[in-house]
Order: sequence, then structure tokens, then C-alpha cells
Amino acid sequence: MRFGIVATSSGAIDDRLAELDALRFDALYVVDHPSFDQPDAWSWLAWAAGRTERLRLGTHVTGMPFHHPFRLAKQVATVDRLSGGRAVLGIGTGYEHADFAPYGFEMLDFRGRVRQLDEGVRVIKALWTEEAAEFAGERYRLEGGAAFAPKPVQRPHPPVIVGLNRDGILLRLAAREADGLNAWQLGPAQVAALAERAREACAAAGRDPDAFAITADVILARGQTRAAADEIAGGIARMARGWGRAETVTQWDHGGILHGDAAHMREQVAAFAAAGVSELAVSSSDFDDLAWFSEEVAAPAP
Repeated sequence: MRFGIVATSSGAIDDRLAELDALRFDALYVVDHPSFDQPDAWSWLAWAAGRTERLRLGTHVTGMPFHHPFRLAKQVATVDRLSGGRAVLGIGTGYEHADFAPYGFEMLDFRGRVRQLDEGVRVIKALWTEEAAEFAGERYRLEGGAAFAPKPVQRPHPPVIVGLNRDGILLRLAAREADGLNAWQLGPAQVAALAERAREACAAAGRDPDAFAITADVILARGQTRAAADEIAGGIARMARGWGRAETVTQWDHGGILHGDAAHMREQVAAFAAAGVSELAVSSSDFDDLAWFSEEVAAPAP
């Protein structure tokens, strides 16, 4: 099992990046919402690349509707080059109403946003892997063999991980075009069911299911009881539904909250591993909690 960090407030860890790089985490992710009071995600990751040596760097997740694929491809390739091949593109359809109209972004219906994501990912991959890329879609177009620089360090390209929480058209897109999926705040049983659907979708798309990564984000709630974890999950679900997320993808409870002491968290981590999760990312920007998790939970058993 690999472990990551989802920095809920990147500014809180600006001065601790070298220390985080030395902990038992494999990746550092930041959120990417236009409406959040946060630095631009990919600009911040480019800055973080020069202050870390080991951590993979990416987003959980970037909304495709807020980025032109050419610009996003160049931003991710830049971070990949600056970091020596450590960039990860976590990407999704976007869902929060506050991210769209106030900033001039068109909010298509869900199927429309899935098509937009499908085209965007294919354009990005073409720019990364082809010397003269061409693409003609409903929304995006590359004409005349568009040249692209800089190419990313990773080959064939940095990992593309699609954020999703249920079976359906988005999962089938991920199985066809991406390198894995990222579930947010689901418990192990829910992730296991999603992983099984992902294996079926990969097989249907002619891809090796074992090469498709199942990753998950969870909330780190050190020392909290199961009842408190349920309260945290319920509060976040209500907030997310208010932002625009559907009730069907916010069925959250204590299963998606790492809570209790270190021994209980290790049991939870083992359950996620049994569900097929290869990387578990904890959401927190509290350095003391992250350092504790690194030593008490992420450390290999003696």
C-alpha cells in the first residue's frame, strides 16, 4: 500500500514541504477549484517540485471544464519536467456550481461534462505522446499536426487518474482512457464494489484490469470515535450536496474516515488494501497529524 496526502490547505504546509518529503508518504495532492481561496494548483505544484525530491505531485482533482486541454497539458508537462518525472494528473468532470457561472465557465449536464472530459483527456494524451497531434471532437480540435513542447519526462505520459464515486459512463471512460480511478470518502466495501466494476469495464475495453489503479481519498480524524466519524462524514456529505454533488455519490459514513487510534487505523488501511486500493491518500493539512500517521500507521509492521 502506498500513501498520499491531500492538502486541504496548501498554504498551511508551504514551509514544511522538505519535512513532508522525508515522511512515509509517496504523493502530495492539492485541490483545484476556481472558487476556493487557494493558490493556482499547477503553479503551486511547479513551485513545490523545487522543494521536494521524492513525492509525486498532482491534483485530486482538476476539473476539465475549467482548463483548456492544451494549457493543462503544458502545465502538467512542466511540473513533470521540473520534478524529474513525478507529476500525476487527477482529473474529473467538476460538480460545484460555484466553480462555473461566476467565473464564466459553462456547466453542461453530467453527460455533457463526461464528453468534455473524454475529449480533453484524449487531446492531452495526444499532445504528450505524438510529435504532430491531430484531433477533431465536439468541443476541442487540433489541426494541421499541432506541435507541442515541452514533452513530459514520464513515458508514455504522466498517470491520468479520474475522480469518480460510482459505476456508469464516467467509470467506462476511465477504464478506456485513464490509468486509474480515485474514489473520495467511500468505505472499503463501497470501493471493493467499484473496483469490481472497474475490472469488468477494463476487460470490456480490452485493457488489463491489473494495470488499472484503484486509489482512494479518506479524511484523517486522529483519535475520533466511530460516532464522531459518522458526524464528520454526514457533515461533509451535506456540504457537498449543497455544492452540487448528487446524493447517489455522497453516501458516506465512518468507513471513509480514518479514525480512532493507530491500531484501528491500521485495520482500516488493511480493509482498503483488501478492497484493491493501491494508494490511500489522507486529507489533512495538519503537519503534526500527518507526521503521527507516517510513524504510527504508515510505517511497516515490525
